[in-house]
Amino acid sequence: MKLKEVLLGTHSFEAIKAFYGSLLDLQVVEENPSRLSFQVGESVLAFQESSHMENEFYHIAVTIPTNKFIEAKQWIIDRGISLISRPREDEFFFENWNATALYFYDPDHNLVEFIAHHTLNNAVTEAFGPHSLLRISEIGLPVDDVSEVSRIIAETFQLHSWGGAGQKFAPLGDVEGSFIVIDKQRPWFPDDRLPAVFNTRVLFEAPCSASLSLHNGLYELRSN
Repeated sequence: MKLKEVLLGTHSFEAIKAFYGSLLDLQVVEENPSRLSFQVGESVLAFQESSHMENEFYHIAVTIPTNKFIEAKQWIIDRGISLISRPREDEFFFENWNATALYFYDPDHNLVEFIAHHTLNNAVTEAFGPHSLLRISEIGLPVDDVSEVSRIIAETFQLHSWGGAGQKFAPLGDVEGSFIVIDKQRPWFPDDRLPAVFNTRVLFEAPCSASLSLHNGLYELRSN
């Protein structure tokens, strides 16, 4: 599964533009008074201005080359971005995924993750830079009933759970891209904020073409 475009809401339009476009130096794909999108490797990260938003936030993850984690960490630090840390730790290894990740906030306090999946054959020799952001690999979907929503998504798009699915946390897809279906009462790692449901639109590649609306239309998922 590959996430082609993820559309999120924003209440900090100009700050988001400066952060992703100038600080992270991502190519602007589309810009108009209410919508802005950036190229993130094979994916597009888009933002729609929503003036009524206040404390909304999302979780997204971006895949980086398996051998560039240390360079990626320094690249983020060099841009004055603070890493999210737990006591004495700002690098996190996930044994069941064989992956290493770091986390930081964007101006909307979205939980942004850079993750190196060591099972992927994507090592590179060139220095880390904006081109090293290979694709959006995760989008969080907080829900009331993880088992039921996971079943609906899996059946609609012919997806499977992987990497430690449970009653409160279920990745659907594969190492290339996944929906992180999470219980709204289970805090996000590593900053322990409780998730909530906000407008999210996702276009992705899946085994079959289909569309699905969830949470009264707040989630719109479409595959082709």
